Amino acid sequence: MLKTARVTVLAAALLISSCDGADNHSPAETADLVLTGGRIYTEDARNPWAQAVAIKGKRFVYVGDDQGAEQHVGQTTERIDLGGRLVLPGLIDGHTHPGMMGIERYGPSLPESGHEDLLAAVKAYADSAPDEKWIRMCCWSEFQYVHGLDGPHKRDLDAIVPDRPVWITSSSFHSYWLNSKALEALGVDKNTPDPRPGIATYARDQNGDLTGWLTEGAGFQHFSRVFTIDPALHRERVIAFLNILSEHGVTTLYDGGNLDYEDEVYGLLSELEKSGDLPLRVEGTYMIYVPQRRHFAIQEMRRLRSTYGGERLRFGTIKLMMDGINSDRTAGMLKPYADAPSYVGNTMLTEDELRDFLLELNKEKFDLHVHAIGDLATRTVLDAVDGARAMVNGDFYPRVTITHLELVDPADWPRFAKLGVTANFTPWWHGVSAEDPSSATLGEDRVTRTYIARPLFDSGANVTFASDDWTPDVLSPFLGMEVGHNRQSPSEWERGSDASAFRPPASEKLDLELMLKGYTINGAYQLRMENQIGSIEIGKLADLVVLKENLFEMDRTKIHAIKPISVMMEGKFIVRRTD
Repeated sequence: MLKTARVTVLAAALLISSCDGADNHSPAETADLVLTGGRIYTEDARNPWAQAVAIKGKRFVYVGDDQGAEQHVGQTTERIDLGGRLVLPGLIDGHTHPGMMGIERYGPSLPESGHEDLLAAVKAYADSAPDEKWIRMCCWSEFQYVHGLDGPHKRDLDAIVPDRPVWITSSSFHSYWLNSKALEALGVDKNTPDPRPGIATYARDQNGDLTGWLTEGAGFQHFSRVFTIDPALHRERVIAFLNILSEHGVTTLYDGGNLDYEDEVYGLLSELEKSGDLPLRVEGTYMIYVPQRRHFAIQEMRRLRSTYGGERLRFGTIKLMMDGINSDRTAGMLKPYADAPSYVGNTMLTEDELRDFLLELNKEKFDLHVHAIGDLATRTVLDAVDGARAMVNGDFYPRVTITHLELVDPADWPRFAKLGVTANFTPWWHGVSAEDPSSATLGEDRVTRTYIARPLFDSGANVTFASDDWTPDVLSPFLGMEVGHNRQSPSEWERGSDASAFRPPASEKLDLELMLKGYTINGAYQLRMENQIGSIEIGKLADLVVLKENLFEMDRTKIHAIKPISVMMEGKFIVRRTD
């Protein structure tokens, strides 16, 4: 629970802002809807708290106190008493994957009880499905199978399924374990070059022979060519995904990529928009996961925009996988991995290649969203932005976002604000784990300084938050708020782990005000929509979220369970519960 003094300050702010808001309306403008009697957290620095809003059409025409709102009431105005409930701006998910729902289709889930049990499960499924052309299953753990630069081997799969292709996806979805028949079906042999050594690779043994372990883009690039989407299943699951986000207060999202299924995904979203069934705004993208894809990314973005773009489905941001992840040793590091003392990984593009690509984006007016886990990857992006900005006469157009940021060198913290680069985190990752497997890859010292956001906030950088998943139980932004606030994962203490344990440092237990900023106005800036959404202000689109609970006063370990009473987008309730 928050201290009484903090609640008193909030109440005082509400009273002051209510008085300040009394003159910020146009009495002649009759509203369609007036909401009064609320505690409205506006995210407007000039008027941070209000009691009432008036809405006409899609936009706010008044934000202030109850008395001022009365001047916008006409004979046809609907009136709702909020009963003191907390109201937030519509929430923004700065990186997630709605289109991936239904793309990944597997047989029975693999057991976590050990190597022999996993192989037995693969064989049992293959024997039970003789008509399946590909045996596809999930999930194997990189932390169990990857040690240093060695990973799983095809010989184990060949021994149990020698006659059909086997494709097993890792639990991170960044690595793939294939048998010999699968490699043959893909047309990959020992002479096939790695798309990007150190990141997108076909792993090889000491003799140069393929082991069947594929990382990152080496696997991504084969998906759409080999595995087709079931349209009905895809539609059902994408709609379910969007509805989960919408019911939890998200009104806008950035789509982090679809592994070459852009036409299937955006064709569906475009169809939903045209039928009036798209419940939120989507910033679509094109994904660069092997170096050569940057050469036609702009062309593809133009095509997607002209083919599928609409009012709610927009295309202005390209996605770049600058490195991979720590668990399969594909993240780019400034210092070697703890279990591979001579290895630091790599980046998808060099500094010069990325600088030149940014100059193209500046000319063509596109933004860039960059996956970076390791500190080398982040520094290379910042250096490239710095170099590109120095070569541009006048304003530098691209808004660059770096997402995930598991490890950032402290020397680079102030550079985000200086260079205008947005830092996007996935806060539900920020909790402590009873057994943190990252220690094996990073070492204890680096583990204690992972996922650091406060210095970026303090320096004035734009910091945003995201769910980055397609698993329903982690999509709620309120889960992200709780974990970012506590540095604890609800799943850990619910299983009986030490309730006092948290991921250090304690300074990274972010204030709820910072969490909200990252999910609202800062997210709007990331998506180049800060003049339209992200705060409750006159003239902006009327997106808001009504909570039964008071986020600022409730038990901090219960925040993840919040489900809004009502969610409004553009002046219309898309969720409206009777309580």
